[in-house]
Amino acid sequence: MTFVLVDEMNLKILRLLMTDGRMSHIDVALRLHRSPSTIRDRIRRLEDEKIILGYAAIVNSEQIGMGVEGILFANLMDGVTSEKLKALAKVQGVQEVLQVTGGRRIMVRMVSGDNHALERTIEREVVPLGLKDLELHIVMESLMRFPGL
Repeated sequence: MTFVLVDEMNLKILRLLMTDGRMSHIDVALRLHRSPSTIRDRIRRLEDEKIILGYAAIVNSEQIGMGVEGILFANLMDGVTSEKLKALAKVQGVQEVLQVTGGRRIMVRMVSGDNHALERTIEREVVPLGLKDLELHIVMESLMRFPGL
């Protein structure tokens, strides 16, 4: 794997876009004192090379009725592959699935309307995909999730 595309200028572009993904290439160019066409071409190449994977809105879950956030740690049942866990993307409220180190190797970050709904989703939709040894943590307060927010 080469990192030729990630020179100092591209790192500056990425930092700006990671803080504000809605920033136009013209705004980035103004901030970095470069021509808009140069910045547009660099961003397009970063997208083409899958360095920039996409853009997404950061939503306040509480404002849309998803006031409970849980982080579930678990292990996989025998024979279950991490590939099968991609089905978690279809479970409502699942925001992130990571393979991590430690005693429980899978981490699932979820949001739900309330504790009972979260528990039902885990029991009915998450566990059947092959998770065991569950340990659920409820987020009390998000102190910092994304830079600048």
